[in-house]
Formats: sequence, structure tokens, C-alpha cells
Amino acid sequence: MIFLKRIEAIGFKSFAEEIKLDFDFSMTGIVGPNGSGKSNINDAIMWALGEQSYKTLRGDSMEDIVFSGSSERKALNLAEVTLVFDNSNRSFSSLEFNEVAITRKYFKNTKESEYYINNSRVRLKDIQDVALETGLTKSSLAIISQGSISNFVESKPEERRKLFDEAAGVARYKKRKDEAIRKLSRTQDNLDRINDIINEIERKLPSLEKQSKKAQEYQKAFDELKSIEVSVLLNDIKIYTSKLNDLENQKADLKNEMNSLQKIITKNNLEYSQLVSTSNVNDKDLSKLNKDFTKAVEKISELKVAKITLESKKDKTNIDDSEYKISELKNQAKYLEIEIESEENHLTSLINSKHNKKLQIDNLSSERYKLNNELEALNKNINKIEIQLENLQAKKSSLDNLFDGVKNILENKNILPGIEGTVSDFIKVNKDHEHAISTALQNNLQNIIVKNTSNVKNAIEFLKNNKGGYATFLPLDTLKANYINDQTKFIIKNTDGFIGFGNEIVSIEKKYKIVLDYLLSNYLIVDNFDNAVNLSKVTNAKFHIITLDGQRILPYGAIVGGSKKNKNTNLFDSGSIEKFETAKQELLSKQESIEATILKISESIEIQREHHNEIQASIATSKKNSENLEKNLNTIKDEFRILTGNELNSESIEYKSIDEQIIKVMEQITAANNFKLQIEQEINVIRSLKDQSSQKQNDLFKALEVDRNMLSVLKEKFSSLNGDSNLLREKQSNAKDRLAQDYNMTYENALKLQEVEIENEKEVREKIKELRSQINSLGSINVDSIEEYKEENGRYELYLSQSNEIIESIKNLKNAIVDMDQQMIDQFKKIISDVNRVLPETFATLFGGGTASIIYTDPDDILNTGIDLKLAPPGKKISNLNLLSGGEKSMVALSVLFSILKVRPIPLVILDEVEAPLDIANVERFAKYIKTFISNTQFIIVTHRIGTMENCDKLFGATMEQKGITKIVQIKLVDAKKITSSN
Repeated sequence: MIFLKRIEAIGFKSFAEEIKLDFDFSMTGIVGPNGSGKSNINDAIMWALGEQSYKTLRGDSMEDIVFSGSSERKALNLAEVTLVFDNSNRSFSSLEFNEVAITRKYFKNTKESEYYINNSRVRLKDIQDVALETGLTKSSLAIISQGSISNFVESKPEERRKLFDEAAGVARYKKRKDEAIRKLSRTQDNLDRINDIINEIERKLPSLEKQSKKAQEYQKAFDELKSIEVSVLLNDIKIYTSKLNDLENQKADLKNEMNSLQKIITKNNLEYSQLVSTSNVNDKDLSKLNKDFTKAVEKISELKVAKITLESKKDKTNIDDSEYKISELKNQAKYLEIEIESEENHLTSLINSKHNKKLQIDNLSSERYKLNNELEALNKNINKIEIQLENLQAKKSSLDNLFDGVKNILENKNILPGIEGTVSDFIKVNKDHEHAISTALQNNLQNIIVKNTSNVKNAIEFLKNNKGGYATFLPLDTLKANYINDQTKFIIKNTDGFIGFGNEIVSIEKKYKIVLDYLLSNYLIVDNFDNAVNLSKVTNAKFHIITLDGQRILPYGAIVGGSKKNKNTNLFDSGSIEKFETAKQELLSKQESIEATILKISESIEIQREHHNEIQASIATSKKNSENLEKNLNTIKDEFRILTGNELNSESIEYKSIDEQIIKVMEQITAANNFKLQIEQEINVIRSLKDQSSQKQNDLFKALEVDRNMLSVLKEKFSSLNGDSNLLREKQSNAKDRLAQDYNMTYENALKLQEVEIENEKEVREKIKELRSQINSLGSINVDSIEEYKEENGRYELYLSQSNEIIESIKNLKNAIVDMDQQMIDQFKKIISDVNRVLPETFATLFGGGTASIIYTDPDDILNTGIDLKLAPPGKKISNLNLLSGGEKSMVALSVLFSILKVRPIPLVILDEVEAPLDIANVERFAKYIKTFISNTQFIIVTHRIGTMENCDKLFGATMEQKGITKIVQIKLVDAKKITSSN
């Protein structure tokens, strides 16, 4: 019979090179000089079948089974043995394969073994179970060494019994029994533990039941209270919200009205101040003009006195009345001509001034028109910015732009401890870096900063209870940042285009610095894409790199870039608000400047217009004066012609010295009169302007008084509305807090509930008071006791059920152990009986006569009895087995072993120099006797006895051509004899 077909081994003990032994015959011998490693074949088979004792394998530790090296070969790290069996007759009953390959590997560096059956990884236990199926264990007949043969006779009866246990199949039962006993012990321990738990639960249950009933009463009242009070609170919140909306609309209208009125007041104030300032200037100018006018009048008077003095000096004695009259007519004519010329010059000057004033008025009007258009455009921009500001501020104060979870947490932060706010609430970013930081933080700006993990737990529970969405929390007590080391930082800082580390170019309060470090310490900001790519290479693509325009290189090389559809990529609303606020202030300042300029221009236009009107009046007066002067001149000329018969012609008139002086004085008087007229004109203009200014001031003062009173009334009304609004908001907040604190619900979550219809609000509120009173009267409540009681009662019933099952299991185990004991007794008795039946014949065959039998040391305890031998070799009477010779002891052991094989054949027996103590005749007898078993059993015999070799079908020789390395080859008998003789 061939059962073991092949052995393959490498690295096992002295097998430095791979060996492969094919077993083609039922009786194979392995020979070799002492120390050649032939017994390592036996060790390799035991080891592959799961042997764990390194002593049995003739080593000091398991590492000794791996080839440790020689002078010419390095040590190996792996030992591997594969046994290939023929399983066509299902010797391995649990394996459905015609050929079974069992492999064991041992790795020296990890000190671990691996087991395989047909290249599939298995456990050690699986290998041991398979070995038990065929009896291939070290205590069985399968593997017998010289030591076990010699020890058989000398060993104690209890030790000798093991061989029969294996043969009877009792070993498997014993293993199962041991497992059953261990399981029984564990089961009993489990039963004890369960009974302890049952006792503990029994002590707790009555108190828990009482608490549970009280809690159920509370729960019933609380559920009823919740159903109606939540409805009442929701109704209140809706009413408050509706009234708040109305108030907010009224406040918005009032605010617009107040703003418009405030603008009018500011404008009128500015105009009033301008008028007062101009009036003061006019007063100063008028005072100066009056002084100049007085001086002009005084000068004219002086000139007139001088004229009269000169006229009085004329010598009237030498001329008659007629000549005097003619002379006077000449002087009067000259004086009138001077006045006419002066008046014409004055008129020309007035006409030119009128034209200039008209040009100035037109220019000023044109400038004012442009400024008014600019002011109108400015006002539109201001209105546009105010609308954007309102939207941004509303968006910021409103939580509508937040994720549901974040919104629910922030709305209820007054009842959730430790909630600081979102990341976007605290960070400040330089305008140049906004785009890059927006890209870096786009998914983190709504992360909520929280004081500690305990606060996070409360917040998460709140969201879970209300199905309020998800949020990301950053607990300040546990956040850890992954900082870049200083050496790497130095390299990064010296790279082209590097701008800064994300956590360093963003500002935040010192106590929140860890948040920035956590989010941005691994973000590098650079100026452009090319430098970003270069920096990624320099840093081995370990960090996030972002350009100022938002292109991004991720760790390990992925790149995100392009343009976004949403043009508003800036995520920092607070920055936008500041930007718009600054722009608004700049526009308001410009508006104020333009309005002041328009006022000054309007004032200048009024002044120029007044001058224009005064000049117009002066032109009319001048024309009339010219006409009167011409008329008077013509009258004098007519009178002169009547007296002299000649025309009065200024070119033909001769004047005396005194007359020339008088004419010169008259010219001065005319010039002085013209100067006085100019001053008078200026005085008239200023007085007119003062009168108009005074009227305007009065009108503006009255208007300001009315507007200020109206503004005061509007402010009081707004303050009243604001107070009502705050009160409603507080009531709304209190109602929401009640929902959150008493019922752990958000307003949005409460809206999903089925509201109770409230018909009589007064009765409902009374019912709420009654239920609250009922709840308070119950005192301290453990709501968890309901579930605890259910859970503990369920555990009690479960453990009670398990206790009954375990008791039944213990009973079954005990019965199984009794059954196994009986089975072992029956099988053990049978094997002893069967062996005793064939032992005398086997003994007689091997000894050449005599008889032998097996006896129990304790017949009353078959399970634990030892085995003794009763022997009668030919011609001897044995009272003590130790008196036998070594050869006789071996023959006795072999007689017993062969007898067992006769009644309980096994597929493989390995004999390791078991016939060494025998003499030549007995070796021959031993070898031939083995031949009688080969139809049912395969034998592998390690031997150096020629008698055994001669009876083997095939011989393998073990040699050490290189020191420490075993080589095994098939050899002939003659070679085997040479090896044997070398021993």
C-alpha cells in the first residue's frame, strides 16, 4: 500500500537544498552514516503534521529547525516541508480530494508558522484534526523511534496505556472529552456569572419598576402638555413674527422718512449757516461802503465849495451883464458837456458790466447745472450702495445663507453652551488675498468654533433630536494643527512667487489662533500658476498651493482651476460691508462738498443777478440823465444863439484862466459823483441781498424748527416701535427657547408636528398650568427608568432563558461525557481483547516461542487503568520486565506494536532505527515480519541494519558531501552496505 507519495523539503534542519523523495513502494528504507541527517526525514514528517515540541524534534528552540548555515552556505530564513498523500481510499475522511498535500512553513524572522492543505491556508488545529483521522500522531504507532521502543517496556503502566488509547481511537474521544469538560467548566462559569447577574437584576427591578411607573405617568402628562403647549408656542411665535414684520415695515418707512427729513435739515442747516456767514460779510462790506460813500459826499461838497470860491473870484466889474451871461452860458455848456460825456462813459460802463454779469450768471448757472447732474448721479449711487448694504447686512444678520445644521445651532446658541460662532465671523483677510483664502476656506467658513468637545456632544445631540441637519465643529480643546517644519518653511520662503502661509496672512483673535493653524497651516499662497507648479515640485507635492486668482494644486499633484460661473467668488461678506461702508462715506462726503459748492454758486448767482438788476436800473437812470443833460445843453445853446447870433461851439470857445480852473473842478465833481453812484449801487445791491438773506434766514429758521420738531416726533415714534419690536422679539426668542429647553425642539422642527387646534386659548393656557402643576407634584423623575426597566426586565428574561438553556446544556454535556466514557471503555476493552487474541501468536513468532498477554493494573477503573504485560519468553519466567535484555525489551515492544497493527491497521508507519538493539537473527525475523503488513500499511524505515535493508523495496541514502548539508539519493543495496559498514 502506498499512502505517503512524496516528501518535499527545503531549509528544514540540514536540508539546505531542496529535497524530493518519491515513495513508490510499500517498504522504503533510509540509510546513512551517523550524523548524516537521515532521521531528519522522520522529524520533517512529524513537524509538517503539526508537532509543536522542539524537544521532540531534537532541538533547543523552534529556530533550530531552520537551516543555520555552514562554512560554505549562508543561513536560511525559511523552513518548508510538504507531504503528499494518496487519499483515494479516503484515509483523510474529512477531505474530499484524491491527493492531499500538507505543507508547513516557518519564518525565522517573524517566528511564525503557516499551514496549508492543497495550497489553501489553514489553522494548526485543522492539521492536527486531519492527523488524528489517520492516527498519524507522535503517541501512535505511526511514528516510532528507537527511544520509544526501548521506553515502552520500561515506562509506567499509565504511560504505556497511551499507545492503546491511540490504537483504540480513544485519543480522539479523550480530546473531545477534554474539550467537553473544558466547555462544561466554561459553561458552569457562565452559569455562575449569569446567576450573579440575575440576582443583581432581581434586586434592581422593583425599584426600577416603581420609577418606571412614575416616569410613565410623567411622560403621559408631559406628552399631553407638549402637544398643547407646543401648539400654543407655535401660535404665539407666528403672531409675534407677523407683528414683528408689520413693525419692521413701519420702522423701515419711518427710517426712510427720517432719513429724507434729516437730509433736508442738513441741507437747510448748511444753507442757513452759509446765509449767516454771507450776511456777516455783507455787513462788513456795507460798513466799508458807507464810509466810502461819506468820503465821496464830503469830497463832492469840498469840490462844490471850491467851484463857488473860484466863481466868486471872477471880475464882474469890467464886463456888462450881457457878457457875463454869455460867459456863464459857455461855462454851463462846458459843464453839461463834461457831465454828458461822463454819463455816456458811465452808461457804456454799465452796459459792459451788465453784459459781464449776464455772462457770469450764465457760467455759474451752467456750472450749477453740471453739479446738480453730478449730485443726482451721486445720489443714485448712494441709494444703490445703501440698498446693497442693506442686503448684505440683512444677509449677514439673517441665517438663511447657512447650512441647516449651522443655522439651527446658531439660532439656539443661547441654550447651547460653548458655541462661539462660525469661522467667517472671526477672520479678517487682506483685500489682495481674499480670492485665494476664499478658495482655501470655501468648505470651512461655516465650521462652528466651540469651546470643548463636551459642548460639541450637546450640539450634535440637539441636531439629532431635531433632525436639524449636519454641522462641522472645531472644539478648541482638542484641535491639533499639522505644522510645517522650520527647514521646509525656509525652503518655501525662498521659492519664487511665494507670498505667505495661509494661517499667517489671515487675522483672527489670539484665542482662536489654533483654528487658523488647523485649517490653513498647510496652505501656501503664491502669485501665479507657474510659480505654484514650481513650488509643488520643490515640496514634493505635500501641501495645498493656491494662487492669488484662485487656481489650486492639491497634495500629491491634482490641480483645480478655471473660472467659476458665479462671478461673486468672494466669500467674505463682512469685507464687502466694510468696502461699501467706506464707499458710501466717500460719496456722502463728496455729496456734502458738492451741495456746499452749489449753495455758494447759487449765492454767487443771486449776488450777480442783484448786481445785474441794479445795473439795469442804473442804465435806465443814466439814459434819462443823459437825455436831461442833452436837453439842458440844447437850451443853453439856443439861449447863446439868441444872445450872440452865433452857434455855441466848444472848439471856438476861449476860456479865461479862472474858467479853466472852474471847468477842471467841475470835471472832478462829475468824476466824484460817478464814484459816489458806484458806491451807492454797491450799497443798494448789498442792502437788497441783506433783505433777501434776512427773509431767507427767517424762512429757513422756521422750516428748520418745523422739520426738527417733526424729526423729534418721528424719532420718538421710531423709538416706541423699536421698543415694541424688541419686546416682541424677546417674547419670540423666549417662546423659541421654551421649545428648545423644555422640548428640545427647534421652531422649524416643531412646525412639522401635527398642531392641536386651539378653540379656547384661555382654557388651553389653564390646562397648561394644571399639567405643569401635576408634573411638578411628581417630584424627581428618572425618564430613562422606563427604558431602563424595559431593558433590565428584558435582560432578566433573557438571562433567565439563557440560564435554563445553560442548565440544559450542562446536563447534555454531562450526558455526553458519560456516553463518551462508556464509548471509550467499550473501545479500550475491545482493543485490549483484540490484541490479547493475536499477541501470543505474534510474540511466539518473533521470540520463536513463549507467550504474552496484556493485563489491566486496575480492572475496576478501565478509563484510568494502566497497562501491564505478562510475559513468558521461551524457557524463561519473567517476574520483572526490567530484567529483560535490551534486545528482548525491543522484541516485546515490537510484538505488542505488530499485534496492534494486526487488529487496527494504519496507512503509514515510520520506524526510526527501532531494530538497532536486535541481533542479526532477530533483525531478519523483524524485517520479514514487516512484509506481512504491507498490503494495509506503508512502512518508511530509517535503519543501518543490513537485514532490514535487504527486505526493503527501495533504499534512499543520506550523505553529507558538504559539511552540515544533507543530500538524499536513491541507492542500491551494495552501496547501502558500504554506508552501514562505515558506521
